[in-house]
Amino acid sequence: MSNFLLLESIKFFSFWLLAFGLGNWVFYYKVKVNYTRKIHHFSLLFFPLLLANFFPYEGNSILGLVGAFAFVWTLSPFYFRENIYFLERCFLSFDRPEDRPFTLLWIFTQFFASIFIVISVAIFVEIHFGVSWAKIGLLVVCLSMIGDGLAEPIGVRFGRIKYKTYALFTKRRYFRTLEGSLAVFVSTIFVIIWFKGLFTDQQFIWAICILPLGLTLTEAISPHTWDGPFLSGVSGISVSLILAFI
Repeated sequence: MSNFLLLESIKFFSFWLLAFGLGNWVFYYKVKVNYTRKIHHFSLLFFPLLLANFFPYEGNSILGLVGAFAFVWTLSPFYFRENIYFLERCFLSFDRPEDRPFTLLWIFTQFFASIFIVISVAIFVEIHFGVSWAKIGLLVVCLSMIGDGLAEPIGVRFGRIKYKTYALFTKRRYFRTLEGSLAVFVSTIFVIIWFKGLFTDQQFIWAICILPLGLTLTEAISPHTWDGPFLSGVSGISVSLILAFI
């Protein structure tokens, strides 16, 4: 329990420190928020894994859920950011102008939906196929987050071929790029290779054939700033079907 509290405290303060530093990058050096928010994206994926190696704890389902939903009390103060210098500066690190006024709404709802899907799939696979829920959960998270995290900065930096996409709660149209979608395709292949040990040889071949194209198409047609739940869902269902029938 003590290591769990220590780990969560480090994650909490690290987030705010990183957000403040990135917010100053945006404010003083005009760094694009498309880049700084993806630094957040990858820090939320890999930093907890790194910390867990140094501060292991005997986890249980309750502590696991508390850790999974830690973003609620991490991000909630932003609703009170008006006229608070520190919060306003931190908010700049992931508040894309084109997302306003839905920035926090999209972030919160996307997190809730994604976590619910990942946890549901992981528990289902462990019950029915005997594969550790932690391993399957990590696979689904990596499949849904790594490609998505690379797509935007690559699209912003190198994207030339654009196509329109929609968003929730608004009729405004947004743009993605073919180059960014290609990043999803390639990164998915590398993630599957990384987790090859979870599959038999035949399952691995099917995963390589199905997942890269499936996730690329999912990312392309899913709502702007709400692609996480769709990527998690397609990843989880595809992995479950491969384990069940191949």
